[in-house]
Amino acid sequence: MSTEQLAATLAGERMIADADLSGIDLSGQDLSACRFRNVKLAGANLAGASLADADFEQADLTGANLSRVNAAGASFARVNLGGAIAQAANFTTAYFAACDFTKTAFPQSRFVRADMHECSFAQTDFTRADLTRLTAMNTDFSSAIFAGATLRNVFFAGSVLTKQDLRTCDLTMAILNEANLAGVDLSGVALDRTSLMNAQLEGATLAGVRGTYAAMIGAQFANADLQCASFAMCDASGAAFGAVRADASQWTQSVLHSSRWPRASLRGARLIECDLSYADLSDADLSRADLSNANLHAVKQLNTRWDGADLKTARRTDEALARAEQWRAA
Repeated sequence: MSTEQLAATLAGERMIADADLSGIDLSGQDLSACRFRNVKLAGANLAGASLADADFEQADLTGANLSRVNAAGASFARVNLGGAIAQAANFTTAYFAACDFTKTAFPQSRFVRADMHECSFAQTDFTRADLTRLTAMNTDFSSAIFAGATLRNVFFAGSVLTKQDLRTCDLTMAILNEANLAGVDLSGVALDRTSLMNAQLEGATLAGVRGTYAAMIGAQFANADLQCASFAMCDASGAAFGAVRADASQWTQSVLHSSRWPRASLRGARLIECDLSYADLSDADLSRADLSNANLHAVKQLNTRWDGADLKTARRTDEALARAEQWRAA
């Protein structure tokens, strides 16, 4: 089918089905609101085309050129975009279901408020892409590339981002609850109002991160690097920090109730006005730590090192309260 024949067909029903359009040049064409059913567009040139509100189902876009397309509000179901190039494309509010993005390149593209479900992202390139408010739950991003990407307000709950380098990403207000971030590099990243509840961050690098009002309840940080991290008014209740390196870290006015720090290094850490009630600090090193006005009620401190720590204004265990709590628990 030629470009002219396609244009004539779309002028009527605006629907193409069961057609092989491989290698066709549709650059700059207005294909908005068109429907493509079981259409092969492998290697097609769609650069600069308007695909706003278009509907693709079981289409083949492998190796296609989608650079600068406007696909705002478009729908892609069971579409193969493997190896496609979509530089500076607009996929705002687009919907993707069961799509294959293997080795697809989306540099500087926009996915603001887009939805992705059950898609494959093997070696997908999101360099400097804007993924603000993108929803992609329970998704494997472990081999994707996010260099310089904006991940503000993304909803990646339950997703896999193991060993990702996210040092240049904006994760402000991102929701990463129950996500697997083991071995991820977040050095120097801002985690303001970021939610990491019950997330797995074992062996992660968070050196120098900054976070205000971050939610880390129940998160797992075993063997992570938190040196010089700076948190304020964060909630890490019940989080596990076993054997972490958190020297010179700051946790100002944060809630660390029932958190666990066995064998952790917190030398020179600032835990000013923190709630450490019922925390486990067994075998932890808090040498020279500042615990001014911290709440140390019922803290476990077997073999804890306090050499040179500032505990003058810290609140120790309230024995009467502890007995009352034990009676209530019984």
